[in-house]
Amino acid sequence: MKKAVILVCCTILLNTVVFADSSKTLIRLSSLSSKEMKAFIGGEYDIAKTGKDFIEMVVSDQEHDAFLKAGRKVSTIIPNLDNYIATIIKSQKPGAEYFTYETMTTILQEWANKYQTIAKLVSLGKSWEGRDIWAMKVSDNPELDEKEPASLITGAHHAREWISIEVSMAALKQYLEGYGSDERLTRLINEREVWFVPMVNPDGVNFAQKEFKYWRKNRRVLDDNFYGVDLNRNYGYEWGPMGASDYYYSDVYHGPASFSEPETMAIKELADREHFQASICFHSYSELVLYPYAYKYNAPCQDTPTFKKFGEEMANINNYTAQNCTYLYPCSGTSDDWLYGAHKTLAFTVELAQTFIPPVEEIQLVDKMNVPVVFYLIEHSATYAVNSPTGNIEIAANLDKDSALSAISASVKLMPTYSEADRIKISRNIQATGKRLADLVARDILTGNNDSWNKVKSCSAADFVRPMVRDRLMFEIVHGCILSPSIMAEILQAK
Repeated sequence: MKKAVILVCCTILLNTVVFADSSKTLIRLSSLSSKEMKAFIGGEYDIAKTGKDFIEMVVSDQEHDAFLKAGRKVSTIIPNLDNYIATIIKSQKPGAEYFTYETMTTILQEWANKYQTIAKLVSLGKSWEGRDIWAMKVSDNPELDEKEPASLITGAHHAREWISIEVSMAALKQYLEGYGSDERLTRLINEREVWFVPMVNPDGVNFAQKEFKYWRKNRRVLDDNFYGVDLNRNYGYEWGPMGASDYYYSDVYHGPASFSEPETMAIKELADREHFQASICFHSYSELVLYPYAYKYNAPCQDTPTFKKFGEEMANINNYTAQNCTYLYPCSGTSDDWLYGAHKTLAFTVELAQTFIPPVEEIQLVDKMNVPVVFYLIEHSATYAVNSPTGNIEIAANLDKDSALSAISASVKLMPTYSEADRIKISRNIQATGKRLADLVARDILTGNNDSWNKVKSCSAADFVRPMVRDRLMFEIVHGCILSPSIMAEILQAK
């Protein structure tokens, strides 16, 4: 049976070479055995979604016909995807429309001017066709590189996934507008560094929208007949053939070499400089929260417990499903695998919605479901910075009170899931976090504010912090500071 599947796959791929410019259809192959599933998933198909015994994929008309001739159970979801693109664009109206490269650029420039005390707009470089790859940094000191938890939010690695741009921009807008008016967002901007790159693939998006093409890749010129590299198969960690292709015609062509594309190189250079603690790469579709590794089944990953914990918590927010990437399908050269493999970034992919480009009236709903996920990641990037074998002790020593207490509290659940050697590394960060928290709590007490002290008392995981607070205050008392008798007695009893 498996040989038959492989033979069918090869025949269909040959048809794709001949008919590379044919229109595309979104189909579902059903009633597949587990062996058949693996054979298709391990090939070079443009797969959108998988289930227990089905695969949804984008195919040419010739591939569609070949599946029917092979006796496959095929159902058509969208018959002509170029026509679907044209219908979506025609249905747009003011207040319900997708960003273009031009409208996104204009809005980002307006925000950079309006929020210049907390935002900085930079070009990470030029795309293949010469467009700026825009990135906005948001922080209370955007011109400085501070020792704060840093996050990366990206959209539109794939040209047809316009909803990924929308969620990235909606999160950025709400984040900026919340400064000074929303207590939580103000604290995050003051205590975090966040980079938003809403459109990694501007050439592909521009081509898809203006030519009404269901396009996936960038617009690299390969030869007279073929264009494009799949940017999310072009990153350098385990770059290779699994779930990717060596051939120009394929929608999952991984490029001539890892980081061969200016778009992926732009993200690489940014990440190499910023060393992000956490990231979300938005894609569509399937309503999933995915985490590494993707390059092969059951690849060992020391941070799986942390990925699983945070992934499930984010999935509880948007009501998606959290899972390892390979549960959707294995693929090599992804941004998440590289970010985690190269920098130990807690890197997630969020697959938005139930189709690549939802109707325009659904944009606001998808935004509403997923913007809170972005804020959750930004907030909890500090927890990961502490509770990881590769955590940054400098960041642990510079956290704000809420982040420090949250990181210490989370350690109770996360520490037992690691090996003894890893627990020793994490303990170093926890101790640095405790010392930082003790200093901040002591400062509050000296100004007559006992709120943070009460929070520490109520957190059993922070038991070790209370003696640190006592010792810090005893030093101040010896040097002339005066505390109320009640708080003095309470502090002296801290153990």
